[in-house]
Amino acid sequence: MRDVLLVGFGGAIGALLRFIIGGIIQKNTLTFPLSTFVINVVGSFFLSLLMYSAEYGGLVSREIRIFFAVGVLGAFTTFSSLEYESLRLLEVGEYFLFLLDLLGNVIFGFGACLSGKIVATIIWR
Repeated sequence: MRDVLLVGFGGAIGALLRFIIGGIIQKNTLTFPLSTFVINVVGSFFLSLLMYSAEYGGLVSREIRIFFAVGVLGAFTTFSSLEYESLRLLEVGEYFLFLLDLLGNVIFGFGACLSGKIVATIIWR
């Protein structure tokens, strides 16, 4: 039951952060879903930093990992939104933006994840 509460509370925080940050970013852009892009990249970095810090530093408890990795970051990152928004760009003939959105999220998200590992390695090794 404790894990359920940790995920639920973390998820509420992550969803609120996504809503607030996404709204701030997206209101300043036109067609490209920049808020989803930024949220996915930032979320990838922090998830990687958290998990590798737990592995290398050992200071991150199981409860903190559940709260942040599953709860906060699980609700914060937006993979389903990425897929939907990419499909919508394809449907309206925005082929360049479609490729930029889909490939950019994957490539930059992976780069952010790798960067999180590198930062954790520098901190903990």
